[in-house]
Amino acid sequence: MRAWKAISAPLLVTALLHVQPACADPLGMIRLDTSQEPPYQLMIDGQLSGLSVSVLDCIFSRLRQPHDIQLTSWKRAKHNVSTHLSEGFFSSAPDAEADAFAELSAPLLIEKWYWYALDPQILNRPPWDPQLRIGAVLGSNTLAWLETRGINVQQTVPRLEQLLQLLQRGRIDMILADQDVMSSALPTQQPALQLQQRFVRYSPLGVYFSRTYLEHNSGFLPAFNQQVQSCAPSGSPLSDLERHHLKQLVHLHLQRWGHHQTLLDSLRQNAEKPLQPADISSLDRQWREELESPQQPLIDSVRQLPASALLEGIQRQYAPLFNELFLTDQRGLIAGMSENTSDYWQGDEAKFSSVRTLKPNQLLIEPISYDGSTQSFQVQVSAPLHEPQSGDFLGVLTFGINIEAAFGDSQP
Repeated sequence: MRAWKAISAPLLVTALLHVQPACADPLGMIRLDTSQEPPYQLMIDGQLSGLSVSVLDCIFSRLRQPHDIQLTSWKRAKHNVSTHLSEGFFSSAPDAEADAFAELSAPLLIEKWYWYALDPQILNRPPWDPQLRIGAVLGSNTLAWLETRGINVQQTVPRLEQLLQLLQRGRIDMILADQDVMSSALPTQQPALQLQQRFVRYSPLGVYFSRTYLEHNSGFLPAFNQQVQSCAPSGSPLSDLERHHLKQLVHLHLQRWGHHQTLLDSLRQNAEKPLQPADISSLDRQWREELESPQQPLIDSVRQLPASALLEGIQRQYAPLFNELFLTDQRGLIAGMSENTSDYWQGDEAKFSSVRTLKPNQLLIEPISYDGSTQSFQVQVSAPLHEPQSGDFLGVLTFGINIEAAFGDSQP
């Protein structure tokens, strides 16, 4: 159920959670600043709501932490955190300027950025073309991203609706904007605009918390980030076009090296290990413990497999396309990997059970998720591998695909 907040002043929204603090020494009221940007933060009949607000409601409720949200301009929100008037601001993409005085939380949501234009030919021109007139919203995540890349922005205005009017009048040629934000703004335009679009990148949206605040409350951000996993949407769905492209991409790599004899041999050899369920549970527990230890005999034994060496080489060869590649045998045990996996046994996961029932050439494509280790968005695509002659199921090859490398531009 969506939580709502009552506005107590024209630009002040108070969100008090009337619950007992989670610890004997509460942190006190946390103040966050934000600006209005539908659908992430918006006012409806004097109430503050939106996608980001709902996630924050959930996080602070689970932490039993009172908080206060003030609605202001984006520029002022950042300034207030830099001058210690507030503890944080949201919803923000990674921002080099803010990094100097604040630390970004784990992603609450994922933005999907596109170039928008009326003329499809405009989208084929490089954005650094000096004749191209680009517009952006003042203080927006997209404007900060363009400026850090040296892209000249001709027009900046307070609201996206104003940019759309400039586009309609021929005053600008192109806009960089989030897909959901654009979808919220387009219905306000009369006459209706028929925009052309080109995908640029995915961007995480989180909360920037003051470094000074975090230094005095060292356990807060880890606790906050831990709750993000429970409160944020599990992943962003792919469009039909994106799924089709990923299928083509994965099938191409399966044809190139996915049935390499080294991988198949590793699966066969793993299957011969006489392991009981109790043995598998013990090894899985040992693996997770070793991830936190300098001594990693089990992990090292897998890293030294020929299959792991092959997958590591493929990841390097096609960098930055793959964040990870790993191979699991018919029981779900790791039989090769390019990067350390979080578990040794994948067989208890629903996706493994789903993949092992697929026919050859079928794939399991998961939603987009944020990979904190590489600070990029990825999609995991899993393919079943079978014995070439008998067709017996051997195991699963999983591709962790960097979604920006697969779909977008490394530069805008």
